Amino acid sequence: MGHGCTRKCFGPYRAVIDLVHDGDTVHAKLDVGFDLTVYTRIRIDGINAPELATQAGKDARDFARTLLAPGDAVEVEVEVVSFGWDKYGGRIDGSIKMPDGRDFAQVTLDSAHAKPCTGVGPKPA
Repeated sequence: MGHGCTRKCFGPYRAVIDLVHDGDTVHAKLDVGFDLTVYTRIRIDGINAPELATQAGKDARDFARTLLAPGDAVEVEVEVVSFGWDKYGGRIDGSIKMPDGRDFAQVTLDSAHAKPCTGVGPKPA
């Protein structure tokens, strides 16, 4: 059972992973149809991984990189309410179904490399 989008979503769209930036952000080439592929940063909906400045953040990134690698074909659902940039700017919110069919957020939560996050509230200082 996957985690998936927590709100109404667009997709799923086919995508190819380019980079796993940290435990809750990946860069991907997103196929939005009509022969149109866009390069985007995806903030994984429903989770919050520790910041990269911490050892826990580096561990979360390294774990995420065991799940997703450059060139992996995945499915992405994009949150309707944030179809555009998230509150941190420059990213969309969405969920990722990994090549093996598992939900990236759920696997990351199950591994304790991230905590649940609703996305509600102020941007941390």
